[in-house]
Amino acid sequence: MKYKAGKEEARKGLKISAHRGIKEQIKATKVDVLSTVKHYLLADKVDLKFRGNNTKADMQLLFLIDSSGSMVKDQQIACMKGLIQQTITHYKGKRLKYAAVALSNGEAQLLSPFTIDSDHMLHTIARLTSGGKTNMKAGFVLVNQLVNNNVRLYIFTDGQINAGGSFHEAVTYYKTYLRKIKETTVIDNESGFIQPGLSKKLATAIGAKYIQY
Repeated sequence: MKYKAGKEEARKGLKISAHRGIKEQIKATKVDVLSTVKHYLLADKVDLKFRGNNTKADMQLLFLIDSSGSMVKDQQIACMKGLIQQTITHYKGKRLKYAAVALSNGEAQLLSPFTIDSDHMLHTIARLTSGGKTNMKAGFVLVNQLVNNNVRLYIFTDGQINAGGSFHEAVTYYKTYLRKIKETTVIDNESGFIQPGLSKKLATAIGAKYIQY
């Protein structure tokens, strides 16, 4: 297959002839040329392959929830569940996808893979239990297995990382593997008279937005 395009033709878009001799002009931004050529070489026929269009309906919300023992005091878990419910309710009806990962007992647990069922997500969050230590790096590793470029990550934590590696290791992992995340927000659940600002420190270190709740 030979194809040669001049400057003027390149500006107008890629022209590909179908079997019936009909020439269709498709904007290059919509045709996945590489995939189209690969298919031609394998199947010996032209079958246009298109790039997916990103829309608001493709947006995904991922909740990383610190449900360790330090979050039990002062009903922080209850407040966090309420905030997540408000967030889901705010987006309800927009066909977004939701997923949740919990941190407890020094491990990360997948509460729910991505789903458009917001009621199921709320039910899953409502059944969340707490206890143990916080392994933020394990949470980031599990998040990395779930995310794509159009994910908004919400981290609910008091910032007390005390299992599975240091604060520095968790931050390094995020910077290495999770920069692809569209937007990350750390929601500070610290409470009590003395607040060391660990959640804010985490948000600053990974370049995330910070909200004190």
